[in-house]
Amino acid sequence: MMKPILTFLLAGTLLAGCSGGAGKAGGGEKTDRPPETAADPAEAPAEENAAADAPLSAVTEAGSPEELAALPAGTLTADIPVEEEASLWSRREVPEDLRGAFLDEMKSVSAGEEDADAWFSAVTAALATPAYAEQVPWLVGFRPDFDEPLLPEPEERPAGEERGQAPDRAVILLDASSSMLLEADGELKMDTAKSAVRSFGRTIGQNSDVSLYAYGHAGTQNRADKELSCGTIDEVYPAGSYDEERFNEAVAGVKAAGWTPLAGAIRQANEDLAGSDGDITVYIVSDGAETCGGDPVAEAAAFAAGHPGRHVDIIGFQVDADAESQLQSVAEAGNGRYLGADTLEEMTGGIADMWLPSDLDLSLLVYQSPTGWATATALHEISETSGHAKRSVFTEHLRFLGAADLLLEEGLIGASTRDELVALMDSRKETHARLLDELSEEKRETVTSEAERIDKKIDDYRTRMEKLKEEQGS
Repeated sequence: MMKPILTFLLAGTLLAGCSGGAGKAGGGEKTDRPPETAADPAEAPAEENAAADAPLSAVTEAGSPEELAALPAGTLTADIPVEEEASLWSRREVPEDLRGAFLDEMKSVSAGEEDADAWFSAVTAALATPAYAEQVPWLVGFRPDFDEPLLPEPEERPAGEERGQAPDRAVILLDASSSMLLEADGELKMDTAKSAVRSFGRTIGQNSDVSLYAYGHAGTQNRADKELSCGTIDEVYPAGSYDEERFNEAVAGVKAAGWTPLAGAIRQANEDLAGSDGDITVYIVSDGAETCGGDPVAEAAAFAAGHPGRHVDIIGFQVDADAESQLQSVAEAGNGRYLGADTLEEMTGGIADMWLPSDLDLSLLVYQSPTGWATATALHEISETSGHAKRSVFTEHLRFLGAADLLLEEGLIGASTRDELVALMDSRKETHARLLDELSEEKRETVTSEAERIDKKIDDYRTRMEKLKEEQGS
């Protein structure tokens, strides 16, 4: 029976499950993606430009969540903080501090006394809530940012490569050079790597002390910043026991930026580990070779020299031939393993049954399930955001009703027009509240279904591994 090495076999795990990953757009971590250039309006069809030139105040009721997210705040209410508006004990009135300015605007409206639609457009333009533009886009774009589970397949290895159980300490070196801002399979390499590192930290942290270093994250790729970028290696998660919240915050704070001081990162880790005994593995996630003039092969050899329990494992993600050759040499010099992968499929392929996870490994799969705290957090964020927006809908409605009453009192409209105006305001409130309820429920179902998908993936893996172990008498 082969010894289980599930928790530290980087070559089959660290990037294998990143496709669902972080931040993710919407809910979750902000991406490192550079801003996209807006299209030239002159290239749009004439009818689209004409629609864009129409006054936003003409839109008095949204017909979809996307239209709701695009509704502008009123000219007199744009500066009201959304949280403050949603928490106010509102009454049917135009707030006193807005009343004078509101009446000034209404007296300049060129609408007939009985034109309810025109008056409604004017009231909306002046007093609409700012909550739609500030909060609804988050709800529309929300998607769960649960990390894909790390479920390594049995891997065939040459005889003599068995390394036993997880190391005493796992040191993760995350490449944050500017090339990590390139896309791979529709995702930024940096986003893919972050998701993998989060999952890997959670898994290996059950058995090993963990530390996380970032390199390439300082300065820019410009030559003027080379010295700064090459000389900045930061331990963003100090060595110690794994704490999910602190570890994920450390990962989130790393931004891809500059050059690639791979040798310096290995040297820094080696210096910090001076005098440390036990099994220590450095895990490097990189998409390229050294660009700062260092010798990563020599540094890896120095790290492993005289320490049979030390290893340097590397994943080269979509690297060219020259970079792959260097990274392979670094792993070999560091008594470690190298995995080169161009696609996620290649990372998860090559099933063989040379090793199988232990019963303990399988029992630890529960820590990779999003069901529980992660799911509850996502559902809370949805409820909180939609709740604030919906309270603003009702606050806005009361403000609108007060406006209708005030217009009647000032003699700007008659009673029948006021009644028509109230009916339009009621319709807006009911439609927008319904849209928010439907959007919130849709996002809650998305969270639940995504958690169920991941849990099923974990359960299927556990069942399959248990069957293989039974067949092989493990």
